[in-house]
Amino acid sequence: MVRKSHALMVGLVVTLLVGTLAFGGGWVAARTFGTTPVDALIANLGLGGVRQDTPADLREQFAVFWQVWSIVEGEFYRPAPLDRQRMVYGAVQGMLASLEDEYTNFQEPEAAAVSRESMQGRFEGIGAYLRYEAGEIVIDRPFRRSPAEQAGLLTGDVVLAVDGEPMATIIADLSEGEATAAAAAKIRGPKGSLVTLTLRRGADGEPFDVGIIRDEVPLMTVNAEMLDNGVAYIQITEFKASTTELLDETLREISAQNPTHIVLDLRNNPGGFLQTAREVLGRFYNGVALYEHENGGVVKELTTVSGPEDLRLYDIPMVVLINGGSASAAEIVAGALRDERPNTTLLGEKSFGKGSVQNIHQLRDGSSARITVAHWLTPNGSEINRVGITPEHIVAASDDVAAYAVPCVADRRPAEGQTVCADAQLAWGLRLLDGNPPPPPPQTSDTLMPPPRKTAT
Repeated sequence: MVRKSHALMVGLVVTLLVGTLAFGGGWVAARTFGTTPVDALIANLGLGGVRQDTPADLREQFAVFWQVWSIVEGEFYRPAPLDRQRMVYGAVQGMLASLEDEYTNFQEPEAAAVSRESMQGRFEGIGAYLRYEAGEIVIDRPFRRSPAEQAGLLTGDVVLAVDGEPMATIIADLSEGEATAAAAAKIRGPKGSLVTLTLRRGADGEPFDVGIIRDEVPLMTVNAEMLDNGVAYIQITEFKASTTELLDETLREISAQNPTHIVLDLRNNPGGFLQTAREVLGRFYNGVALYEHENGGVVKELTTVSGPEDLRLYDIPMVVLINGGSASAAEIVAGALRDERPNTTLLGEKSFGKGSVQNIHQLRDGSSARITVAHWLTPNGSEINRVGITPEHIVAASDDVAAYAVPCVADRRPAEGQTVCADAQLAWGLRLLDGNPPPPPPQTSDTLMPPPRKTAT
């Protein structure tokens, strides 16, 4: 779970981040080429002002860092100049790694820009998920109302080229994840610009070109539909900056159909913004959302953020689905609904167990530092970090269509030869809401980990 921070760091911030006794880990990440002793002398003179800016009470510790820096500048053998920026970034990474907190980390400018765009829930491109399959890049599915959907792209279309450049060249010698990211980067572009994709539809289909005008595309983090017996199925895949707006649109459509029950699906939701989680909760009840434990023993109560009165579904019976991929903000929402909202039942598998809060600081060069600032508890005081949330009804995932046939919701598709999908957890949720007995106690407590992530273009 993260908070937003746009503080631009000035003056001595890079120096402060660089200074660390744990730079050993950082130097491993640095690519070190070199200069001559004369170069080192000039560099040291140029860094004099920066060193003087180091706070007086830290100069003794920083002296070791600068001593090693000077030795590297003067002695390290290299056929090309040192990449000092890479060295600085490596030292920053080493410093944060020394804190031994897996959620405190540093991103270089390019990666930080991608993360910022992703967390906003909007980007400029064609609006389609890609996947890597048998050495090719395939359209996994277009977003609803996206340029890709409007241009007629279909699930399973193979992308052969982008603006005439063969996809095989773009992804050559890359891993699966790297190939998908490279393809997405090539297809994305500024709003209003044209990209031409060469596609193949079907194993024996002939290649054809599709021109698509890129646009601003919202990541569809909310999926919903009305099921039989007045059940509103709502899936939230992440808590991005745009999620509340999407949820409100969804609730407006669903409320008009007078739902009598709700299934809220938070499975494989990795979390997101704290503020968004509080806003989502405010659509389902009014009260305490969580407690934060900050430095110095400070405990802060955070409440829900209510939405418009016509979008508040406070009294409708609800089943919340969670699993081992439900983390961070998803756990805040699940835990708060369990503790505070009447007629609410958790079902599925034990959640991931990320009970910490991070501030993301955008630094002066576009890089970012993500820093853990607090741990949080559910409204009844339950610790979540490395513990997780165990639902009232534990149900393992199963694709037995004979036992657990359900409608194909969200992006689910029926197996070949089937007209319905199989989902044990959703099936039991619907049974509970229909007044049937709860599922039997489980034989095991295995948890389901989240599936591989897809890349959006």
